[in-house]
Amino acid sequence: MMFRRTLLSMLSAVIFLLCATSADAETFLEGVNGETVPFSSLKGKWVFINYWAGWCGPCVDEIAELNRFYETKKSANVAVFAVNYDALPLYKQQRLIRKFSIHYPSLKRDSLYPLHLGNISVVPVTFVFNPEGQLATALYGGQTVDSLMEVMQQAG
Repeated sequence: MMFRRTLLSMLSAVIFLLCATSADAETFLEGVNGETVPFSSLKGKWVFINYWAGWCGPCVDEIAELNRFYETKKSANVAVFAVNYDALPLYKQQRLIRKFSIHYPSLKRDSLYPLHLGNISVVPVTFVFNPEGQLATALYGGQTVDSLMEVMQQAG
């Protein structure tokens, strides 16, 4: 009987803590260079999170387009992030970022788990969050400046 009461008390405490932390928990996007961006600070912006891999031809091909999109839209309430699909060690990710001249910020893959993007099995894939911070769509395959602009116009 004592064991049952103790178990119920512990279970109630765990449920309370889970509810309290999940409702107020802030998601922090961690960059491969050590920077941290609170996801809430991106409210009001379109957020594009692109998963890519160095061995993926379409991924590498779209980097120039994503760079152009980032450079022309970063001051217009748009944020673009790269995420290495293979979750390589940081020094290898940084080497690939330089090799492929990725100009937009790169994030650590594990910092995105709280966003519940699902089990990613295909690259490239770009997740698009609307200015309210809600997942608007997932774009599979290589993207262009035009295709990214179109998503903002259709969903906006």
